[in-house]
Amino acid sequence: MKKLFLLSGLLSISLWTSAQNSYQNHTQLSARIKALSSKFTSTVTLQSIGKSKGNRDIWALAISKGNASNKPAIAIIAGVEGTHLAGTELAVQMAEKLAGASTDSIAKLLDSKTFYFIPSVNPDAQEQFFAKLKFERGGNETETDDDRDGYVNEDSFEDLNGDGIITQIRVEDPTGSFIISKEDPRVMIKADPAKGEKGKYILLTEGTDNDKDGSFNEDAIGGVNIDKNMTYDYPIFVAGAGDFAASENETKALLSFLYKANNIFAVLTFGPANNLTEAIKFDRSKTAKRIITGLLEKDASVGEQISKLYNTQTALKDAPALPQTKGNFSQTAYFHAGRYSFTSPGWWAPKVQVAKDSTKKEVATLAKPSDNEEIKYLKWADSQKLSNVFVNWQSVKHPDFVGKNVEVGGIAPYSKMNPPVSYLTESANKHLKFVSALASQMPELQIVNVNAESVSAGLTRISIKVINTGLLPTYAEIGDKVRWVQKVKTELKLTGNQAIVSGKKINLRSTLGAGETQEYSWLISGSGSISIEAGCATTGVKTVNVSLK
Repeated sequence: MKKLFLLSGLLSISLWTSAQNSYQNHTQLSARIKALSSKFTSTVTLQSIGKSKGNRDIWALAISKGNASNKPAIAIIAGVEGTHLAGTELAVQMAEKLAGASTDSIAKLLDSKTFYFIPSVNPDAQEQFFAKLKFERGGNETETDDDRDGYVNEDSFEDLNGDGIITQIRVEDPTGSFIISKEDPRVMIKADPAKGEKGKYILLTEGTDNDKDGSFNEDAIGGVNIDKNMTYDYPIFVAGAGDFAASENETKALLSFLYKANNIFAVLTFGPANNLTEAIKFDRSKTAKRIITGLLEKDASVGEQISKLYNTQTALKDAPALPQTKGNFSQTAYFHAGRYSFTSPGWWAPKVQVAKDSTKKEVATLAKPSDNEEIKYLKWADSQKLSNVFVNWQSVKHPDFVGKNVEVGGIAPYSKMNPPVSYLTESANKHLKFVSALASQMPELQIVNVNAESVSAGLTRISIKVINTGLLPTYAEIGDKVRWVQKVKTELKLTGNQAIVSGKKINLRSTLGAGETQEYSWLISGSGSISIEAGCATTGVKTVNVSLK
């Protein structure tokens, strides 16, 4: 009943949010975050955990009552992938809603839990959204020689049709491997020889071959992609990944924060990957090797439990398939930092519903599902009458393809994963509901069945049980492998003439599953009372006092 009240309370919160209807650059976002911390000084703490290569602050918010570092925590991370501004907006909206909540259920949640928000890990890349020339930029301001020719940024994009954005060019050529989609002539698809299809077009990003090496736009502005620069499964010698793992200020700032905040139980990352709508399955072949590349069995089981919780709480459907990529943060948080790690884009274009007044042609078009994500997106954008999401193909003269038919067009940069901000409010509410439900299921230790028995004069036998009354383990099973997460500690504290005759003063054990117990006993000589503490950073610590017989 208590948990149901908590969740229902979330639905009726009257919340303070920043009045804005578009994505914000770093200066605007910083002002918005500072305003939040100034407005709610009793619950919100703001700090800069580092600077980007371009000298922009990487902000971290802690929302809790009292000492935030002494309570079990959930971290919400966004903007690691610089092209995903929707995640940043979702994280900030969730922080605003949580900090501004006035219901008893939320206040009680902040009494026992901490929520960390780092909304923009790669601010350098996100600034490109607001630049005069808009193109999808994943890298920070580190200068890189991506094609390794001794020069940096010498082959960037060109705005061939003068519209201020970078899309694609299609070149009519018999050596090409692309054709125009029959489902939607706006979209280019790979020709499928099995279907008797022959390629007719070369498809490239908009620009020219500046350095005449046969490649287009391969050394553009924007250096290291922070979501390729993490330590787990680091992609060596891949453009945008950096010279070595964790080479960047932003990467080190985020990982340092994660390692120092040992009270973080789970991490939710907003980005272009998804392990929430469909949980990752346990694969024994990936866990039996020296280097583990798959979820451990107990963690995979928890993943399924959280996936069901996510789908129930958010009711989001028709999610795109978004597998994890090499060197990303979400996997590093699990495999190297030992935390439960969940990731979602937070928003995607929903399936278009057929309206009652649709024409027969519209009904036929919408009723037929497409496997192509671009076509799915354009169908939704059309249904919402969104403008500026697609550039119609138009002919241009191209210096590298003299005498050939060259056209510029395609989906506008950022559009597919970053809808108008007004579309994110509902998603922010749903994800706050999920995060709150997750917090309510987090582990909680209790010391029970406390018994003190006199063995002889001045000698007492004490026995207890430590039980995890939460619905989730005290921490991820992988935590015991990486040896960074703090183990469950049960400690006997003595005073005066007291001494331990039998038993250990400090007992450490691995993760304690939901409902699992651990029994301890001691023989103590002396008089007065002793205290027993049990817990770890991801559960908090409980204490009982026991009188010696």
